Amino acid sequence: MERIVIFSDHANMAAAFDQLGYPLDQADLIDYLTEGRFLVEAHTFVPIDPRDPSGRDTLIEALWKVGYLVHSKVGTIAGDGYRCNFDVDLTLEMMRTAEIVKPDIIVLLSGDKDFVPAILELRRRGIRVEIAAFPGHNAARDIMLKGSGFIDLERYRQQRWEAHETLPEPPCADFKDNAVAREDAPA
Repeated sequence: MERIVIFSDHANMAAAFDQLGYPLDQADLIDYLTEGRFLVEAHTFVPIDPRDPSGRDTLIEALWKVGYLVHSKVGTIAGDGYRCNFDVDLTLEMMRTAEIVKPDIIVLLSGDKDFVPAILELRRRGIRVEIAAFPGHNAARDIMLKGSGFIDLERYRQQRWEAHETLPEPPCADFKDNAVAREDAPA
């Protein structure tokens, strides 16, 4: 059975689901991505608003409960909002995982093309890197081309809506994020 590790760029994925108006069921998403495969671990990287450091406590607890190893850090104020860049943290954790865990597959829940160098390095090390994102929305063309496979979250969402006919309510208001679908490309 293939051993899989999931890495989620939470801000990227939550924004995409929210902008498209789709609910995100994190437990269902993990189940979908790991179907027929052995989940070693799942990591998610959650930014914290420096003006409200405990504002995401409920979300973080919910993510731990569904099985994520949650990495968080406080961002810096930028205009009316804040910025919290996790690209280096996420890349370092993927490289550590490649060295220590040696998974068969890494699934990256992000469409950020900044991860392309890390994706290519992981592939050179013999690890299949599947990208899960919304094509044409939060997935840069370059990241879709450079991964070993692509998981189309729009197809996943469509499958889940057809299966449920009505959308499930998120477990808690702060846990609202969104759903997903798999379309693997050859390595």
